[in-house]
Amino acid sequence: MDHKIAYELLDSYAFGILDEGERVAVEDHLSTGCAVCAGRLREVSELSVRLASTVPQVEVPAHVKEQLMSRIGMTHHPVRSHRHSERAPRSGWLGIAWGTAAVSLAAAGFLLWQTNALREQLETSNRLLAETSRSTEQMQTELASVRDELKKYQHGPVLGEPGVRFVSLAGLDPNPQAFGNVVTRPDKSAGMLYVYRFPMAPEDKEYQLWGLRDGKPPISLGMFNVNTDGTAMLNMETIPAGEEIVGFSITIEPKGGMPEPTGMMYVKGMDPMEEENGG
Repeated sequence: MDHKIAYELLDSYAFGILDEGERVAVEDHLSTGCAVCAGRLREVSELSVRLASTVPQVEVPAHVKEQLMSRIGMTHHPVRSHRHSERAPRSGWLGIAWGTAAVSLAAAGFLLWQTNALREQLETSNRLLAETSRSTEQMQTELASVRDELKKYQHGPVLGEPGVRFVSLAGLDPNPQAFGNVVTRPDKSAGMLYVYRFPMAPEDKEYQLWGLRDGKPPISLGMFNVNTDGTAMLNMETIPAGEEIVGFSITIEPKGGMPEPTGMMYVKGMDPMEEENGG
């Protein structure tokens, strides 16, 4: 497999969606020591870890699991042994009476202990059921919130989609710690922007994403604001066709956006496939 074909398949290889023949061919190419492809594979792998970390994850509280497992282990209780060291006389109504009374007391004690144990188990089960119900309600609320958030990006590219393209955005002065990634469909008809470590914009400002073109002015691809933790996502549902975008940059502009960049540039990145093809 030649270098160009292997390079184009690296994104799909990283997400494990190649067939057996393509996977073996890519691995054979990587075994030749191609530094360009090895570097790109590391970059895509690191990006997949970053994107996974943005996904909120929910699990049942540990104390609920522990209490449930503990209660399962206590389902069978040892029965205390009640013995009588005294034997009823072979004759005489007094000995028989005392023996009968002892047996009755033992039986009553066992029934009382069993009743208390069952009552305690029932109370514990009800308490665990209530805690599980509260946890379930919280999980359902959080899941609904995640679903509402995902609906905003349902038309964006799927990470496992064959040929999906990644562009890394590096931070510039005076905010070099900022970074981001753009994920687009193979034909760049739609895409998603992910940014990290961005400062909050002033009330009268917004961030604006630009598509960089070879020998032409940049085109606007959308406006966005960041969350309090410095992260943001932007769904580029439609990217103008035939624009031959070779890279992306982000500037801070007046609210509502500008037809051309006028503010400070925060991040910038070029499409490695375009650079590989001499774009």
